[in-house]
Amino acid sequence: MSLINRRVVEDRDAWNESLANLDGHLLQTWQWGEFKREHGWRPERVAIGERETRAMAQVLFRHKGPASVGYVPRGPVVAPDDLEAAKLLLDAIDNAARRHRALYIIIEANTEIAGLTRHPLPGLELGPAHLQPGRTVMVPLLDDDQILAGMHQKTRYSVRLAPRKGVVVDRHVGDDLPAVAEFYHMLSETSRRNEFGIHTLDYYSSFMRHFSDNATLLIARVDGHPAAGIIAVAFGRDAIYMYGASDTQYRSVGAAFNLQFQAMQWGRAQGASQYDMWGIPDVDPPKDNEHRDRVPATKGDDWRGLYRFKTGFGGSIVSYPPAIQRTYHRQLGRLADRLVGRSQ
Repeated sequence: MSLINRRVVEDRDAWNESLANLDGHLLQTWQWGEFKREHGWRPERVAIGERETRAMAQVLFRHKGPASVGYVPRGPVVAPDDLEAAKLLLDAIDNAARRHRALYIIIEANTEIAGLTRHPLPGLELGPAHLQPGRTVMVPLLDDDQILAGMHQKTRYSVRLAPRKGVVVDRHVGDDLPAVAEFYHMLSETSRRNEFGIHTLDYYSSFMRHFSDNATLLIARVDGHPAAGIIAVAFGRDAIYMYGASDTQYRSVGAAFNLQFQAMQWGRAQGASQYDMWGIPDVDPPKDNEHRDRVPATKGDDWRGLYRFKTGFGGSIVSYPPAIQRTYHRQLGRLADRLVGRSQ
């Protein structure tokens, strides 16, 4: 059996097709690797299998001087209970790490994998806290009535309120810079209001360019003014809420709620069967006698508002396996921790 199937590694369409067949995640797609290449990472793709891919991993390396650190976001993917493929894939990852002089590799799998997250092979250890969110909300993309029925009544009310308040939504695809700039203006305001960091305008424009066939930017407007916006992307069975923003002036008209519903409809039209709200706190926040009809603000480390907003759409909470780590140079590895960013 060939350890590395070069046809898969070197061909975007073949890579993505194999990834989808193994129910892999968006962050393991070819496009994500090329997107991150523009922002300081070097992707390396390894796969196991001859006629049919049994396991695959896209490893992102961030270099500093002669060394690097490696990161496998929401991967790798391995055929169910294929321990042999997991062992061969780990060998292939080790070879890639040697080529890049990696100090360590962090693996943050999307699901439990025999030999990696479950009964780990020798040389694997518990990694750091999650770099990607540790939990999310998954909403089944059923028909409209069923999606609405699964929501909390106040969420459903807000979804339906927006059209009555004159909210209209337009959709943008590809590298539509004026639309991305409008979105970024709202995102900048949202980051100041809620005290979280964001990337540059070029980062979001680059994302839309790389995922031009799979992503949409939805902007809700009131009397022509941008009120809220989200970027969603689809791959395999998942439609994913990636980035969102809103204008404080229009927060009471339900625009952000209606956008999520429209993104769910869009994802279903792309063939997705579930909608990933992307991230919620690892621990349920205390209720503190709050009223469900008043969503608390999300600010800094206080994620109560985000939690309430996302869980209001129904679905179920999904927890990801802990991160694991493969360390090659333990003493030097501690000095390189700052090379890995905690961001999408």
